[in-house]
Amino acid sequence: MKPHRCNSSARRRSAARLGRRAARQPRRTYVNPASASPAPLPPPGLTWGIKRSFMEYISSLPDGAVSAADGATVTATGEFCFAPAGSGYDPARGTGVLRFRGDVRVAGHHGMMFVRLLDPWVEFSAGHGVLSISTGDGGTDRTGVGTLRTAAPRNVDGFLVWEHVDVAISQSGSELFDGQYADGQAMDPLIIRVPA
Repeated sequence: MKPHRCNSSARRRSAARLGRRAARQPRRTYVNPASASPAPLPPPGLTWGIKRSFMEYISSLPDGAVSAADGATVTATGEFCFAPAGSGYDPARGTGVLRFRGDVRVAGHHGMMFVRLLDPWVEFSAGHGVLSISTGDGGTDRTGVGTLRTAAPRNVDGFLVWEHVDVAISQSGSELFDGQYADGQAMDPLIIRVPA
């Protein structure tokens, strides 16, 4: 029996077909997760958008007004950031108080709607927290406006960071919003970033 000889032109045609198939295959890009850029850190302080639907409603009013002062600013995404104002938080226990400063006012309907968030604090204890604000009467009285479901913070570049903290409005918080939101209703999540 004579040995089989492969036709060189057949080899070329087969290689050409394989090349065309490879060209039609989608290119895959593999990314090393460790090399992916992390999400940007929030500004130092407590960042909270209150509730998007509420803020959109305020912006739709002819006389809707929003202000942020005395340590509070408005971020590029329309949330409010309250500057850090001291900490009594114990990372080992996960308990303590984080204090922030700032004065946010939201108004509309010729003054019939008025919400003020002044100098918020967060008090942590056993996996949850309480968000409170100053009553603004010149004293030390505060009122709790929401409860938080918290987890241990991340330590990032010398900062403790709590991300996407769930906020449920309290009875006092409901009264602050003239009963528009029921006790226990979810508000927008907040973010906290403070020096470790």
